[in-house]
Amino acid sequence: MTEEHVMDVRWSGEHDMAHALKEAAEEQGHDVTMETLNGQASLRISVTDHDLQSLRDRVDALLVVLGDVEEHHNG
Repeated sequence: MTEEHVMDVRWSGEHDMAHALKEAAEEQGHDVTMETLNGQASLRISVTDHDLQSLRDRVDALLVVLGDVEEHHNG
């Protein structure tokens, strides 16, 4: 039986930022779900791997990319 490790990264905030973060996560190959309620956007980014260390590496890389998007958007 093969192991599967999953980590969900969740974010909520303004709609424009949500679209930028969604696009960046999808470019990294992650599944992204976006919902909008009362003008507030929520993202759920699912990261999956069969190896725990690889999952950690993928999550770390995702967080770096998302941080870069936020920095660029706010800067």
